[in-house]
Amino acid sequence: MHRPVLLTPASELPISVEEVARLLNKVVWNGDDMEVEDAENIEFAILSAIHHYEGWNGILGISLAVQEWRQDFDAFERELHLPLGPVLPTGMRVMDGDGVEVPFSDYVLRYDAGGRASIRFNADYLLPAGSASVTYQAGFSELPNDIKAAIVLRVQLLLDEAATGNSQYLERAEESLIANYRRYQL
Repeated sequence: MHRPVLLTPASELPISVEEVARLLNKVVWNGDDMEVEDAENIEFAILSAIHHYEGWNGILGISLAVQEWRQDFDAFERELHLPLGPVLPTGMRVMDGDGVEVPFSDYVLRYDAGGRASIRFNADYLLPAGSASVTYQAGFSELPNDIKAAIVLRVQLLLDEAATGNSQYLERAEESLIANYRRYQL
């Protein structure tokens, strides 16, 4: 199995600059309008937090917002494991080494108890010789609130001098918030 390849990145941030600014009290009200203090720095810190968590080398090994990925395999096997999740069943394509698409009726998308996804080919499906490639979408359509809170804490650690003095407490809280999303291997 090779490293996953990002084909289409997320079209927007999984949590908005305005939402983070509001939670960190970085908002200035001008009448009925809201202005975000230092929006560029907040966006930079959000992107930094996202890269810290997601992707094949992030500490969570998942996709936060919906993205399209490709996973290449050296050979067809009865079960092909997809390293990034949560995997969405829409838009999935399995191709053989010659670029021929495998019909969806010849496989199923399965999830194990840890939430990891895999493609399982039917018992009567004759596996082609050669390589395989799976294109799929992974990510949350709505980011869970505990991951949003963890992003806000990480942004606070990056932008707020007072937070650095309490970093061990904030990092412990962040770890608690993301613990359910960590991918453990046995």
